[in-house]
Amino acid sequence: MKLGFVGVGKIATSVIEGIFKAKINVKEMILSPRNKKNSKSLKNKFKKIKIAKSNQEVLDKSNWIVLSVTPKVGKQILGKLKFRKNHTVLNFISTIHNQELKKIIYPAKQIFKIAPLPMIKYNLGPIIIYPKNKIVEKFFNMLGKVIATNNEKENKKLWVLTSFMATYLEIYNTAHKWFVKRGINENKSKEYINHLFKALNNELLKNSHYSTDKMIKEFQTKGGINAELLKRLKKSGIFKNLNNGFDKIYNRIKKS
Repeated sequence: MKLGFVGVGKIATSVIEGIFKAKINVKEMILSPRNKKNSKSLKNKFKKIKIAKSNQEVLDKSNWIVLSVTPKVGKQILGKLKFRKNHTVLNFISTIHNQELKKIIYPAKQIFKIAPLPMIKYNLGPIIIYPKNKIVEKFFNMLGKVIATNNEKENKKLWVLTSFMATYLEIYNTAHKWFVKRGINENKSKEYINHLFKALNNELLKNSHYSTDKMIKEFQTKGGINAELLKRLKKSGIFKNLNNGFDKIYNRIKKS
């Protein structure tokens, strides 16, 4: 496989690092000249990487093509590039869907919408794939946990939760700052919260078929501090606002 990247931002860089961590057999990796700093850094780390002189050279020298640019840049540059019929195209672009992309990059027909997350560099995290394909799924299952679908509506709904990362980290950061403001050492604060979140995530993973509603009840006692904090947050409307936020993101993805 010769794997080409059009766009070498944070997500593409994480995917590339994950591929080498997983020791996937890639004959050659060709990076576009966009984001020279990232491209040069990766080339210095990994021998199989080459930096192309243009985006077209990436396409000419690769059989699998990763599109990892912003929607705005994608609409500006992709129509000017010459794709081949036998290209396998991995579409990382959040709001350019496969049907629209097919028209832009004709005659390429093998197009897959992929949603890798930054944690992929550690071979962790969910990876949404649409439509299902055994070869593409096998490749990405070495990089994380594949969640594949043949249903475009389901695919768009799954993409909504890719918007949740910064919010999750803000919850972490709020707890951390609360500790530090009250005199807890930064390292001790992070150590505690890291292990708390890890243990809670493990509880969910180990009991994936168990009702989360029941689990929430079991993790609080009547009149206890867990019950009090949850009640206060519900009263503030935080969870209602979160659901409304998910709806807004879904509408944005649907309309694009």
